[in-house]
Amino acid sequence: MRNRLFSIVSVLILLSMILSACGGAKATPTTAPAPTAAPAAPAAAEPTKAPEPTAAPAAAEPAKPAGIVVGQVTDMGGIDDKSFNQTSWKGIQDAEKELGVTGKYLESQQQADYTKNVQQFVSEKLDLIITVGFLLGVDTATAAKANPDLKFAIVDYAYPDCWEGAVVGKDCGSDTAMDNVLGLTFATDEAAFLAGYAAAATTKTGVVGTFGGLPIPTVTIFMKGFEAGVKYHNQVKGTNVEVLGWETAKEDGVFAGNFESLDDGRKIAESMMDEGADVIMPVAGPVGQGSAAACKEKGCMIVGVDSDWYESIPEYKEVYLTSVMKNMDVAVFNAAKAVVEGSFKGGTYIGTLSDGGVGVAPFHDYASKVPASLQGELDQLKQDIIGGRIKIDDVLAATAAPEVTKVTVGQVTDMGGIDDKSFNQTSWKGIQDAEKELGVTGKYLESQQQADYTKNVQQFVSEKLDLIITVGFLLGVDTATAAKANPDLKFAIVDYAYPDCWEGAVVGKDCGSDTAMDNVLGLTFATDEAAFLAGYAAAATTKTGVVGTFGGLPIPTVTIFMKGFEAGVKYHNQVKGTNVEVLGWETAKEDGVFAGNFESLDDGRKIAESMMDEGADVIMPVAGPVGQGSAAACKEKGCMIVGVDSDWYESIPEYKEVYLTSVMKNMDVAVFNAAKAVVEGSFKGGTYIGTLSDGGVGVAPFHDYASKVPASLQGELDQLKQDIIGGKLVIDDILK
Repeated sequence: MRNRLFSIVSVLILLSMILSACGGAKATPTTAPAPTAAPAAPAAAEPTKAPEPTAAPAAAEPAKPAGIVVGQVTDMGGIDDKSFNQTSWKGIQDAEKELGVTGKYLESQQQADYTKNVQQFVSEKLDLIITVGFLLGVDTATAAKANPDLKFAIVDYAYPDCWEGAVVGKDCGSDTAMDNVLGLTFATDEAAFLAGYAAAATTKTGVVGTFGGLPIPTVTIFMKGFEAGVKYHNQVKGTNVEVLGWETAKEDGVFAGNFESLDDGRKIAESMMDEGADVIMPVAGPVGQGSAAACKEKGCMIVGVDSDWYESIPEYKEVYLTSVMKNMDVAVFNAAKAVVEGSFKGGTYIGTLSDGGVGVAPFHDYASKVPASLQGELDQLKQDIIGGRIKIDDVLAATAAPEVTKVTVGQVTDMGGIDDKSFNQTSWKGIQDAEKELGVTGKYLESQQQADYTKNVQQFVSEKLDLIITVGFLLGVDTATAAKANPDLKFAIVDYAYPDCWEGAVVGKDCGSDTAMDNVLGLTFATDEAAFLAGYAAAATTKTGVVGTFGGLPIPTVTIFMKGFEAGVKYHNQVKGTNVEVLGWETAKEDGVFAGNFESLDDGRKIAESMMDEGADVIMPVAGPVGQGSAAACKEKGCMIVGVDSDWYESIPEYKEVYLTSVMKNMDVAVFNAAKAVVEGSFKGGTYIGTLSDGGVGVAPFHDYASKVPASLQGELDQLKQDIIGGKLVIDDILK
């Protein structure tokens, strides 16, 4: 866990305040009769106070009841705190549903409950004991060391946690990592950065605020990230938004002193509103509900924390700008899953933007009120954080806005035109985004036929543009030829990379280069990963048991989609026992159906109609504008389409009622980042591969089909995504 060190004295003072303020209520074990002094928590294994879970993440393989018992010891605030206790408990509930484990909890009403609650579960020898929060750090470590045969996980904490002079077992839990303890930590500063940027982009007063429950690292990390996001907005947009309640330079801020008092939350929010704040992020568990109530009455916006407050605390949903989500349920679920599978290991898990461990919630009711470009900016910032191009500490250390270098970026299109609603248009959006965000000048030349490639590339070479971007493998030879002749110029090519020669190929005729080039960046995409998810979704959704795919031309950038789609269908057949047939592609034979072009809508219609005649009710055309003909056929005759390259629901809305989902190749992000590298002076040749992990590829929402697909499908896809990212699922292995 990052930034673990904090002042011993201040924390101890605050903790003593809590102890003197709390009553003597006893915890309520799920296995024992409820004490008379306890609040109305039921004694059953599935308490009625616990939240109803949403769709659970699906295991990669059908789960089998394991006879495993997982127990949660809560921090103060209760199992239904609508924050970290409740979100962690949801992970256990999901494990009950998906993995067949038994879940139980013990509520801690005061600090004195921690030791006895942990020891209660130790005495029961549970298969996994999960504790919630840093205040349980000492008790968890003590129990784990005394019981090396038992497994523990602690939410929002990790070991070693000792500092110089700390006494193990008193001030801290352990000076070493432990093989039987997994720390579940979260880089919430990453997600809070996005929320801070959104707050700065949305404020009308130029003042925003944040405050915490206690000055502990798991709280201040949110506040630090929020401040960084506001500061970055000020740097790149030339704004001067002020942050109340936290200053990283001084490690000082506003704290309620507890995680329980709604009245304190109201008072702090009202005080910040008096100073002009119209967006406030309370990092204080239930205390934040008091802030939300104040905003509802007096008019401000709230950034929720830990969970999506729009869903978990809906009574104030009209004031939520967004929420910084710490996906503790996913981390807890995966810890339980590791126990079930026999793969549990101690150490530290850090949930990040990259693996979905943290994130920001949708704008919900504010979607139409925030600046139109904001969501795209946040998506780009997310990728910049994932890719290491934005470092939060560096942003906080910066004192002035980065100098913007004026550069000119030119795009040479493939055939199909700049507005092809496919790869040309999506790549161009990346340049347009760079114009808005980086101050570059963008221009393009359209290729109507192959003969245009050479002259268009040479036109931009003659203008000595700062970056020349070419789109598609057909421009491979011309791009390489120009790059070799002009080593002082920079090039990027979409959907291609070098070296591209094969045995016997003639350089400059059959292929572009037999070596990589320092001045050329190949922008490639692991679209088979996203297509796998689309194929699985198609197999889960088909009513006929037949789905299809076809391409424009039999080239690698096309067949990689078809290969991934087939793998997704095949995997669904393996784990669900179905027998869904795929028309149009067979990896074993490297053979399939192709239109022979990327232009003819009529060809797209004919191929789709032919596949429908063979029973297909879900079709993925990988053929640029040709696919629009398939969509038209589906609209008339009844089938579903999987779009490619972009989210067709947004880019080709005239057929939106037939789109199941789309396999998105985020070429705009890759092109933007290439332009950004030129601006920043960090451009390097080589190959970029966009993956599920870095957001380079993905699948679009189900949109109009969200209520029609199987209820568990989205959770299954989320789990499959993580399995692919983590290497648990390998597409080539499935196809063998």
